[in-house]
Amino acid sequence: MSMPVATYKCTACDLSCWDLGTWGYRYYLYGELKVRMRVAIGWCHVCSDLGAVEVLPDAEAERACQQRLETFQTELDEVLAANPPKKRWWPFQARKSVEQLNLEYEVESAADALAEYRLARKALFARVSRARCLRCGSEDCLRLPPHQVDYYGAESLPKPIGFEHPGCGGQLTISSDDTRINARLTDKGYDLEGRLVVEAAPAG
Repeated sequence: MSMPVATYKCTACDLSCWDLGTWGYRYYLYGELKVRMRVAIGWCHVCSDLGAVEVLPDAEAERACQQRLETFQTELDEVLAANPPKKRWWPFQARKSVEQLNLEYEVESAADALAEYRLARKALFARVSRARCLRCGSEDCLRLPPHQVDYYGAESLPKPIGFEHPGCGGQLTISSDDTRINARLTDKGYDLEGRLVVEAAPAG
């Protein structure tokens, strides 16, 4: 199945790059566990190019996960307080509103995401190296500033993301048009220092 891609370009040169380098499942080998690796588009000074880079877990992002869970839990508590589920005669369960069901799903998803994030922080607690470029393995790389990608928007005009192209001086922009890519992806396993150790086609 084809997927839409975002296109990064420079306003002063012919640099052009899709974001498909971030596709696929990457994970750290932590004992018998596979801990999901977070990746983003970044700039590698060794490759002199855009590409996928590691995003290492930190306390600030963990707090954001915790806050997201607390927000959904508070909203769910308020819904339950305002509209207690009406009990029905045994053996039927109380009927839940659509809003309650949606919030219960969000609470469960946020709790799973927080647990996964905490596991990643635990797994990488003793890590020595900085985040790596996932193409060449260099630590001399950086993540692009936070920005949103609208893959299905009506307009696809290039938008600056607040990053100057190193060695060029142009500004990087992002856009998404009707371009779709059908790529054969692989699962990639890394050690806890971010070095690739295994690559295979997805199971199933």
